[in-house]
Amino acid sequence: MFFRCTTLAAAVAVTGLLAGAPAMASPTAPEFSPVADPTSAVTVDRWADHTVYRPTDLGTTRHPVVLWGNGTGAGPGVYADTLLKPWAAAGFIVVAANTTMANSGAEMLAGGRELLRRNEAPGTVYSGRVATDQVAAAGHSQGGAGAINAGDDAMVRTVLALQPGPLAAPAEMVGPALFLAGETDRIVDADGIVMPLFDKADQVPAIFAELGGAGHLAWARYAEVMADWLRYQLLGDTIAKARFLGVDCGLCTDTAWTRVLHNAEAQALS
Repeated sequence: MFFRCTTLAAAVAVTGLLAGAPAMASPTAPEFSPVADPTSAVTVDRWADHTVYRPTDLGTTRHPVVLWGNGTGAGPGVYADTLLKPWAAAGFIVVAANTTMANSGAEMLAGGRELLRRNEAPGTVYSGRVATDQVAAAGHSQGGAGAINAGDDAMVRTVLALQPGPLAAPAEMVGPALFLAGETDRIVDADGIVMPLFDKADQVPAIFAELGGAGHLAWARYAEVMADWLRYQLLGDTIAKARFLGVDCGLCTDTAWTRVLHNAEAQALS
């Protein structure tokens, strides 16, 4: 069961064509409140199977984590400037799988476990700098399906699925999820693919949001909402939270979004 918020708008991303917590409870108060700053220094660490985007200066605090999965045929660099680097500039450690086939979510989880190993190992740049209880799985297209599949692991607090592919098991997720679709996406159809995945995620708080006039290759249009979901879920940001919950939520009243749906578990939090 869900309720629907429909806007008045009439009128994004695989690059398929390009080469846990059981409820939405606020996490433990963060040691910092990152604010996106495009001028913040970002360092790119290249591991054997992953590319990591992180604040150059990790300071003395623990940083929340995003495990990222790419669309079919794409690598992390496709999403770096619009999503991954801005998240790192905001204080998140982003571990992106280098694979161009991220559907299973296994490579994403492997990156998370490697980061946790480095957090525990003395003498690494990550030692004691990882918020191990503040981990999100996020991805686009096939990587969105990978994020859903990774969401059955207790390491993953929340799932952020941008236009996710169909080979996913949302009924296995253990934490809240945001499903993002595009109104004009002809590769991952909102009604044919994304909505059924959302419908199957009835064991956790889940939200479906469709962006008006959005196709499959314009993920930059989703950047602000995706960042807010990470702030809400991993940092307990109450301003970001208001964008997602309640009949008058920010998405519900923004005419750029043609449909916003909350399942029963998400309604209970409003």
